[in-house]
Amino acid sequence: MNANALARLAVDFAMTALMVALMAYQVVGDVAHEVLGTLVGVLFIVHAVLNRHWFAHFFSGRATPMRVLQNFAILLVLLDAVTIMVTGVMISGTVFAFLDITRGVGVARSLHLAASYWGMVLMSVHIGLHWSMVMGMTRAVFRLKVHRGASAWLMRLGAAALAVCGAQAFRRVDAWGFLTLRNQFAFFDETQSDFAVLFSYFFIMALFIFLSYYTGRALQAFLSARKDAAR
Repeated sequence: MNANALARLAVDFAMTALMVALMAYQVVGDVAHEVLGTLVGVLFIVHAVLNRHWFAHFFSGRATPMRVLQNFAILLVLLDAVTIMVTGVMISGTVFAFLDITRGVGVARSLHLAASYWGMVLMSVHIGLHWSMVMGMTRAVFRLKVHRGASAWLMRLGAAALAVCGAQAFRRVDAWGFLTLRNQFAFFDETQSDFAVLFSYFFIMALFIFLSYYTGRALQAFLSARKDAAR
């Protein structure tokens, strides 16, 4: 078992799970939100260290369309993560309250909310564009077999069902309003249970993982077909 691969999978899984919990603000509450947010920031740094080869080889190798798309998504994730962390520190009322920051708190609060939703989307896109690698690492670490035939189609149908649930959840929580800064205040949906709220954000992440994975597949298929046609 590759210890580095296992560590990367554990960090990635923890970050994804914590992202869902952080988005469900009404479930975890103020203090836990700040503590978990700080933990995600630490895990983000650990993730960057474990994947430091990406930074070392950023300007080397072939700039294929797929690689450019993946790198662009990573840069957006990095920019968004910095925004979340900086604004999170600014509006902190518990973990970083000792800094006693008062200037720009209103703007920071609005940016933090929008950046959090963008972080959820961008992290999901990042995962989706690297899904083949993630599954390859998972199979290598846990010695799992590749799904083929009926089981593979069953997995695809399950992923499609999660994406449909994600589209419904995206509309229900008005995620677009938060992404576009139209909604600048978080609201609590008292009609839903805590589990329903948590699963809403899990489904939204599943939607963007699904869309980005198949977008990447379609891009690769298109480029391959065009290359074959040019021969």
